[in-house]
Amino acid sequence: MVDIFDEVDEDIRAERVARFARRYAVGLIGLAVLVILGVAGWQAWSWHRGQQNAKAASAYLAVMEQAGQRGSAADRQHLAQSFGAVAQSSPAGYATLAKLNEASLLADSGHLADAEPIWNGLINDGNLNPVLRQVATLGWASHEIDTAEPSLIQARLESLAADGSPWRPIALQYLALLSIRTGHNDQAIASFQKVADDISTPADMRNMANAMAQALGAPPPAQ
Repeated sequence: MVDIFDEVDEDIRAERVARFARRYAVGLIGLAVLVILGVAGWQAWSWHRGQQNAKAASAYLAVMEQAGQRGSAADRQHLAQSFGAVAQSSPAGYATLAKLNEASLLADSGHLADAEPIWNGLINDGNLNPVLRQVATLGWASHEIDTAEPSLIQARLESLAADGSPWRPIALQYLALLSIRTGHNDQAIASFQKVADDISTPADMRNMANAMAQALGAPPPAQ
């Protein structure tokens, strides 16, 4: 009986860690995506200022300004539709940025099935800027970590979790969540510890990853 109770306790603990890590990681990817989209949007605006595409730039930035206050699920869905309209009427650069926002807002408003084909289209577009494909992959993973086929999640995140990848800490945290989902807590601990041991990772992320690893049963770091 003791073994059974230990297993139940371990499962509950792993689920709690997964919920907390998921909220933390989603916040990180959300911030990263906002930074990239903000920079990309500003660069696109600067490049196209005074050009024929200025109308598309204005439309995109107008919806971005509205997106600063997402409000209710209905508001987010309406914003997603606005970004969809921008994507349909804009050149490739603006269309991509609008699609990334559209997918995120659709998923946040409870319409994940409508967001999936948008993310998949961007992820599989070999002509798209690699950075934007990576942003699409992380956006997809942030919403699909509990539902998508584990082998597909693994395949899409592996390169982002590789040494030298700027997305490595976030991708490793998602892989840790995937390991918890599939019952491989030892692999989750290993992924969290990789983040904690990487001195190039911001200190708050390292501390959080270390706390997650210990919550799953890893020994505390040597002093």
